[in-house]
Amino acid sequence: MSVIKGFMWCLAVLFAQLGLLRYIDLRVATMQRLQEPPLEPAEGSVAPQLETQEKQGELDA
Repeated sequence: MSVIKGFMWCLAVLFAQLGLLRYIDLRVATMQRLQEPPLEPAEGSVAPQLETQEKQGELDA
C-alpha cells in the first residue's frame, strides 16, 4: 500500500509544479518587453580595432 501512496504523492507534487510553472509562464507572458538600445557602435568604440586584429590573423587559402 505504501508504494501506491508514494506514487500518488509524486503525482501530486508533479501537478503542483506544473501548475506553478504555468502560473509563472502566464505572468511573464503578460510583462512588457524591455526596450533594447540600438546596436550601432558608439563614437570611439574598440570595435574597429578588433576587426583589424582579427583580419591580421587570417590566412589566404
